[in-house]
Amino acid sequence: MNAMQAPKVPFAFPVIAAVVLNLIPLIGVAFWGWSAFALIFLYWLENVVVGARTLASMGANAILGGMVNAVGALFFGAFFTFHYGLFCTVHGTFVVALFGEGMAGDDILDLVAVTHGLFASQPNLLIGFASIVAWQVVQFVLFLSSGRAKTTNPMALMAAPYPRIIVLHIAIIFGGFLLMLLNQPVAGILVLALVKMGFDVAEAMGKGPRFGAGVPASAP
Repeated sequence: MNAMQAPKVPFAFPVIAAVVLNLIPLIGVAFWGWSAFALIFLYWLENVVVGARTLASMGANAILGGMVNAVGALFFGAFFTFHYGLFCTVHGTFVVALFGEGMAGDDILDLVAVTHGLFASQPNLLIGFASIVAWQVVQFVLFLSSGRAKTTNPMALMAAPYPRIIVLHIAIIFGGFLLMLLNQPVAGILVLALVKMGFDVAEAMGKGPRFGAGVPASAP
């Protein structure tokens, strides 16, 4: 009986963590006075954190997977940094231009200044950002402990974040327009929070796009 129950522990923990950490933005809006733009921008920042986790995963793959993986990680890591970085920059600029309400001043491309200004004006937003970082750390630790860091193809690691961020990008835009056009902040926040929570729970259950779900490194 105990032997049958033991595998449920590592499965349940990331699912519970995904749900709990995704509740923090709802608490922030309901009790800490976060603006709608703060929530939208926070979810954009998650894309940046996911990118950092991807590069860390490639680094672990290069260290543990041998010379072939090291060469692949170097090549795909450089390509990913440029391509994903460009995607995030365009996405962030789009979000600020549509929903930022002058947060960027004269330069909507200065996303660092927007981030600094937002955290300065709403300090509790750092708690939400910390929860995002914590979730990605959990995922990275699971990636290492499961052995996927050694066996995954570097190209699969590079491709893993894109399905998630494309859907979240659409959800952010849709939720943002719902906030603006219908003046229904609760509805918009629920769309964003539930879509994001759904992706995180699916990833935790191994049913969604995840790191290490692609072709093994030893495959031809």
